[in-house]
Amino acid sequence: MLPLEITPATLVVGLAVAVLALLAARRLVRRGTCDSGGHCGSVAEGGCSGCSGCAAADRMLADMKKL
Repeated sequence: MLPLEITPATLVVGLAVAVLALLAARRLVRRGTCDSGGHCGSVAEGGCSGCSGCAAADRMLADMKKL
């Protein structure tokens, strides 16, 4: 079995990854999956269901129309 060496650089990178993961989870909890910046109303609706101000939904619709 290979030995696991934890260097200071490994700790710094691991800590940075952990902080970014926590920030991403916090954003998902607060905003859900909608990119509209709060124009969709409640996060409990789940995503951008019927939101007119959602850039992600508009982008997806435009991509689908291209096909």
